[in-house]
Amino acid sequence: MWTCSEMKKEGWSKLSKSLWTAVLVTLVFMIISGIFTTGQNVINMAKYRIQLSGGWESFLSNANNSSPELVMLNLLQSFIGLLAIVAVFFLINPLQVGYRRWFLTNRKPEDAAGISLLFSSFQQGAYMGIVGGTAWMTLWTAIWGVVASLCFIPLWGVFIAAIFSVVLTASGSTSGTSSAMTQKEFIHSLVNIAPAYFIIFLILLLVCLAGYLAITLNRKYAYFFTTFILAENPTIGAKNALDLSKQMTLGMKGKLFVLDLSFIGWWLLSGLTCGILSLGVMPYTYAVYTEVYISRKAEQRI
Repeated sequence: MWTCSEMKKEGWSKLSKSLWTAVLVTLVFMIISGIFTTGQNVINMAKYRIQLSGGWESFLSNANNSSPELVMLNLLQSFIGLLAIVAVFFLINPLQVGYRRWFLTNRKPEDAAGISLLFSSFQQGAYMGIVGGTAWMTLWTAIWGVVASLCFIPLWGVFIAAIFSVVLTASGSTSGTSSAMTQKEFIHSLVNIAPAYFIIFLILLLVCLAGYLAITLNRKYAYFFTTFILAENPTIGAKNALDLSKQMTLGMKGKLFVLDLSFIGWWLLSGLTCGILSLGVMPYTYAVYTEVYISRKAEQRI
């Protein structure tokens, strides 16, 4: 059974021989993946500039929202948003598979991993299988995300109950009857019920958050190897790729989570460098993931 330290050592030894190529591949991958987000940010900046052109009063009153320029920018932003959704399935997901294929090839001493491997998913005979497999994974990830969000229903119940209690208290204070509460009594009543609802809300928040994370992380690591499987066998089929990934990650999701936690320090340093260090951290991370995938295949003799 593999350990985090062993996989990190092995991943770095495979990556170090072509580190600068990995950095270049990562840079290209990040530029293409982030182009739509960048476009949205540019449009937002243009919108804020138009809204602020009339001063803060105009901005706060939304006086410029009906201007032709702002309407056009809103339409353009909606179009880019729809385009981004399509791009996730037909461009970004295949690039993710190509990115994994680069690391799978790079670890072999007899093969030279070129930047063209990043775009290898678009080859004839492989593209549609990869699109279908990654789309199936994305769909199930989204479905489990919706299921996990149901954990927060009790939290909404407590929130609605608290509002209902406040409304009843307020209606009692303004009913105009002899039993109506004074303003001081109303505030005193709210002070009495607030701590109980706050404690219940806080406890439920922690429980609901734990449930949400348990479901989403479980599914994330269940599908962890799907893109690696598609990188090696694009025609395996969407369902088969997911089933094989679930088989390979059975009993090791906790170890994968711990492995991810071990990279937190590097990602924090990356944030301090405005993301520049991520050009090295990201390939290092995926080189380690690749070694875990290969090790798991050997353990299960796949």
